Order: sequence, then C-alpha cells, then structure tokens
Amino acid sequence: MFYVAKILQALGLADVGYALFIGMTKNSSMAEEIVLSLIGLGVFSLGRALERKVV
Repeated sequence: MFYVAKILQALGLADVGYALFIGMTKNSSMAEEIVLSLIGLGVFSLGRALERKVV
C-alpha cells in the first residue's frame, strides 16, 4: 500500500507539471490549466493520505 501511495503522489506531481506545460504552450484560457492542476492536487493528496494511514 505504501508504494501505491507513492505512485499516486508521483502521478499527481506529474499532472501538475503537465498543467504548467499546457499553460505555457497553449494560447487558451486558464481554465484547462486550473482543472488539470486541481486534479493533480487531488491525486497527490490522496496518495499523501494513504501514506499517512499506512505509516
């Protein structure tokens, strides 16, 4: 379960990085960047909560 939590944290961090990349390269509204960032934050937070529960 510990490794599942770490994988979720890594995926959340990668999603936030992808949101930053999208925000810098696309000339569109910030809505897509914000949604992707919030999804990444949620996935990372879920992994963090699982990690605390296991350890």
